[in-house]
Amino acid sequence: MTIYKQIIAKLNPVYVIVVSITMFSAIQVVQAQFGFVNEKVSSVVSLLCAVGLIVGTKKICSDTYLESKYFRFVVYIFLSYQLLLIVRGPSLSYNLFKSYLQNDYLLWPSLIPLVVFFNKEDLTFFYFIKSFYYLGIAFLFVCIIDRSLVLQRATAEAFILPFAFTCGFLFLNSKYLPKKVTWTAFISLVIGLLSFIYLARRNAVLSFSLLLLLGIYFWLRNLNAFRFLRLIPIFSLITIAVLVGSDKVPAALTEKFTERLAEDTRSAVFDNYFKGMEEHMVYGKGVNGTYYSPIEAQETDEGVTYSEISNREVIENGYLQMILTGGYINVILFGLVMLPAVFLGIFKSKNQLSRVCGLVILLWLVDMSVYGLPRLQLEYALVWLSAAVCYQTSFRERSDEEILASFEEVGLF
Repeated sequence: MTIYKQIIAKLNPVYVIVVSITMFSAIQVVQAQFGFVNEKVSSVVSLLCAVGLIVGTKKICSDTYLESKYFRFVVYIFLSYQLLLIVRGPSLSYNLFKSYLQNDYLLWPSLIPLVVFFNKEDLTFFYFIKSFYYLGIAFLFVCIIDRSLVLQRATAEAFILPFAFTCGFLFLNSKYLPKKVTWTAFISLVIGLLSFIYLARRNAVLSFSLLLLLGIYFWLRNLNAFRFLRLIPIFSLITIAVLVGSDKVPAALTEKFTERLAEDTRSAVFDNYFKGMEEHMVYGKGVNGTYYSPIEAQETDEGVTYSEISNREVIENGYLQMILTGGYINVILFGLVMLPAVFLGIFKSKNQLSRVCGLVILLWLVDMSVYGLPRLQLEYALVWLSAAVCYQTSFRERSDEEILASFEEVGLF
């Protein structure tokens, strides 16, 4: 066995996948913050990430079986349709291949669903959850070093979403986790929420608020009566403090959000989108589909730079983005996969982890109506991983004690 194969054999494929995905976002943050990432560096990093994803995905899919016949049927149809969307575009050139690698919303959303084939007989899913904890620690560490990353729009979404969103999944499962993990997840969520309020990112505020509220609900629900009664005075004092101090919240924190709360920033773009999609709503335009909606080159006061664009590849709505690439058929197939998974996870599970997986999918389906772009980020991979869990009867039938034992086995305690 060569040294290369020995190294690959020792690497945990889950960590390889997680690092590869987060590197895409990290390079965007570095470029926005410091501006020294040139085209060649970006191409090399993208290629390394792609190799990591291929190697990691191949390894976790080496021994797999989808228990549900329905799931096997619809997911293979969905993946076949994604392959069709990839090949129906123009002939593959170097520039197009590079564009596919560097843009996390073109080719990658069609490939992310492959994570549903993760090995069902080992602890793969639990290692994904463990990696979310490491990302939460990394997020808090970087915030301490350079807090500007969460205070400017140019870097906030690329930094917060990959590192802090998955902490919401951890917080929802606080029942199984030690305090250090729960508090890491909670603090990361709060920082992300406050940042998005300050930057007036309405869709992200909605997503993080729902994760935080549901997490608090599950946390309180899992407390015994004695511990809950002990917390009542504390919550009462916090509530009084919030009510009394609400007028003293710095205006800078909520000023932008209040101004943008009812602001309409998308109607003109949506109008252009529907005009350009009149004859393509059923089948879409393929993974590299565009629509005419010009924008002038500008740099906003939030640090975001826009290049001059005539034809856009992205529409800020998950469902419309899926229609752009694959039409109504794409959305219908996606719904046929996800909606039954929500029902099975929430209503047909004996453990909280499976129910949380169903809730995560449901929250994503809601988020797609306001933003929720399918792209190469961990939150989208988590949705597909959650779907695979929800369709796995043997996983849903596990007791909470068995789930806790699996967390202990991967060393999360």
